[in-house]
Amino acid sequence: MDIPRILLAAGASGSGKTLITCGLLQALVNRKMKVASFKCGPDYIDPMFHSRVIGTKSRNLDTFFTDAETTRYLLGKNAADCDIAVMEGVMGYYDGVGGISTKASAYDLADTTDTPVILVVNSRGMSISLAAYIKGFMEYKEKSHIKGVIFNQMSPMLYPRMKKLVEEQLEVEVLGYVPKVEDCVIESRHLGLVLPEEISDLKERLQKLAGILEDTLEIDRILALAQKCRGAAGAGISDTERQDIWILSATEAAYRSGKG
Repeated sequence: MDIPRILLAAGASGSGKTLITCGLLQALVNRKMKVASFKCGPDYIDPMFHSRVIGTKSRNLDTFFTDAETTRYLLGKNAADCDIAVMEGVMGYYDGVGGISTKASAYDLADTTDTPVILVVNSRGMSISLAAYIKGFMEYKEKSHIKGVIFNQMSPMLYPRMKKLVEEQLEVEVLGYVPKVEDCVIESRHLGLVLPEEISDLKERLQKLAGILEDTLEIDRILALAQKCRGAAGAGISDTERQDIWILSATEAAYRSGKG
């Protein structure tokens, strides 16, 4: 399998990764690219927003329910005819099962599929502390897979200085920023985002956001980063064998969940 791919993650929920993922998907679609999108874990609401943008079904990749080889296969199968696969993480980058493990986290998915990660950092109220924050995520695991950073809620005046500082001090590429965009925000409630059907002007909001991101993100550099990981995922097993393994994995996970 030879598919360019990236994963957008964040340090915590509410950092803006869904909004930025949807805006980036819209920008790529506007460039006439064929995009596959995926959500880490079982979340069904975020993929609805992805689907509204790309016009086809967005898939889930969940390393709790599927083993490593199956996860790679599903990525390869569902993105085989696409120009790029864009994955969205869940919660904080390393947050996994039970809150005390990285199992089934966004990190676990990145590690399983050998996908470069772009860390979305909510920069509100920070300046030089951004470097310390990013350094912690990069060094928590020996191979963090974090190759890029996007600053969310950052002013255009501060961005050039923060980009220079972070790139000088850390081995990571700053790939742009997102200013405060209140009229593009996707509303949320206590169980997560509102549904796409509840936002009458969703398409207009996402088109406006995509236009902003074309100006503030280094999308060509993001595409170049995605190209660097071609290969590594989804090889070596037939569809029939994979279907049998997927059914066994899902059945075992459901059984364990029911017993726990």
